[in-house]
Amino acid sequence: MKWHVNLLFSFCILLLTVLGYGQTGKLEILAGANNTLSIQLAEIENSTASEARIASLKKMLDAPSLTVDEILAIQTTLVHQYLELQQWDICLRYCQQQIALAHQQNNPLTEATFYKLIGNTYYHISDKKRAVDYWEKSISVSEPNKFNVLLEQCYHNVGVYFLESGTDYKKAESYLLKGYTIGLKLYPAVSTQISLHQRLLATLYEQLNQFDKSEGFYIKVIFNSKILKDSANLIESLSFYSGLLVKKNDFSNAVDISREAVDLAKKTNRLDQVNTALSSYSESLFAAGRYKEAYLVKNELVSRIRERFNGDLNNKIGEAEAKLHTAETEHEKQLAAVKAKKEKQIYLLGFAGLLVALVLSFLIFYQKRNVKQKLQMQQAMQEEKERLSRDLHDNLGSQMALLSNNIENLDIQFRKQMAIDEPLEKIKETSRQLLQTLRETIWILNKEQVTTQEYFDKLIDYTQRYLQSFPNIQLSVEEKFTTDKILNSNEALQLFRICQEAIANSCKYAESKMIFLQGVTEQNSFQIIVQDFGKGFDMDSIQAEAQYGLKNMIKRAKLINADLQINTTPGVGTLIKIKK
Repeated sequence: MKWHVNLLFSFCILLLTVLGYGQTGKLEILAGANNTLSIQLAEIENSTASEARIASLKKMLDAPSLTVDEILAIQTTLVHQYLELQQWDICLRYCQQQIALAHQQNNPLTEATFYKLIGNTYYHISDKKRAVDYWEKSISVSEPNKFNVLLEQCYHNVGVYFLESGTDYKKAESYLLKGYTIGLKLYPAVSTQISLHQRLLATLYEQLNQFDKSEGFYIKVIFNSKILKDSANLIESLSFYSGLLVKKNDFSNAVDISREAVDLAKKTNRLDQVNTALSSYSESLFAAGRYKEAYLVKNELVSRIRERFNGDLNNKIGEAEAKLHTAETEHEKQLAAVKAKKEKQIYLLGFAGLLVALVLSFLIFYQKRNVKQKLQMQQAMQEEKERLSRDLHDNLGSQMALLSNNIENLDIQFRKQMAIDEPLEKIKETSRQLLQTLRETIWILNKEQVTTQEYFDKLIDYTQRYLQSFPNIQLSVEEKFTTDKILNSNEALQLFRICQEAIANSCKYAESKMIFLQGVTEQNSFQIIVQDFGKGFDMDSIQAEAQYGLKNMIKRAKLINADLQINTTPGVGTLIKIKK
């Protein structure tokens, strides 16, 4: 578990690097710009991106007497605006034009900066290999010119790519050490930037099984975090450090360190960090042979997850009731306004006897329609509450029941002094799946709209995590997004549940060595394919559990008017196609 969490942390660090380090580089450029311009650009960076701001930046570039540093600062801010608005093609074209111009003018700083910005752009559109190519181009220009800030950023980015991909740890070490060495010259020894370098090096050396080096960097990160009072980074580092100590068989210190992480997490009251720290503490206790304490800590973790689930469910129901109350209040205001208007109309039209019947008929019809709309609104709100409760019950309820059964079995085996390794592993796996399912459900429900790109990225992340329990199954992904269709939260949730069921069936029953995911948008439709190449099945002879799952998929597709096709051939495999 620690290994996967560390890599996930590294991935997040790379994202922060691409998004955040551009600001640091811009600050170096702004050192040569005037204060007024610096303030203007800072305001634009901190505001929402828009076409109006892009036009304003282009107008600023037309101003006379700008220095080279000021022009580069404005251009960098302009690229950030393109990225925020996801105008990838325009951004890439603009950067390539500036590189060609900088090369003609023999301006290496601008050339190196735009190589890095192109790398950032390709990272945004998930073409990481090409992003690395451009970061290395920036390095090749920056090294002879000693552009240290750009070098530190690009060394760091490329190093994290090799670490996160797991393709070449030696290259990862080389690049990360170079970035760290330059960072020590640029920043104080105790700083967030240096702590970031040290954290990644600790992760790298842990993967290389160079535990002493890894421990040295973990200790530095913990020391820096305490001085900087960075409780979030301190809790994470303590938790991961305890995992390293377990690998070193230093169980006593692992228990002490993980316990420190738990105490600090409970003081800060960050729920996710408390759960992470409790999980690390339980694993350290288990590794130390303190099974009863490990069981109690794991039980506390399960209780927290259950409480959070119940709290989130109650909050959602409360929000739905509040929306209903607000709608009723607004409707009453509308009825009051209609009533006042009706009285005025009756008074004015009372003198026109021939029109009285027509006016009365119109008002009766209008009133009936309002009553019907109110009833429809109440019915729709009730159906939404029931749908929400049913979805949470079907997915999280079943996992809670499984978790409860596993805990009971663990308790029985513990009392009988039987081996509890396997039940504990089941509880850990179920807990992780339960927490992830809750996060994904809340993520979807909290968004009124979800783009197809966001949805497909979330589906890929889910599948990768799910396949960690099936190491013999590989994942292949293909994306063809020519447009970006918008899904409402209900459509996204139902599509996600259908795909979850398809992926689970492939892993459990198909005996396939690969799962293929494809996302395609064309015109105004969104198509998802989940395919395995296993043993397939006969629709009439499948197990009752799987048959129930297929029926549930069909039902969910009907709820959102989606086209669901299930094509399977024994001995060849199964293809699930959903089109919305």
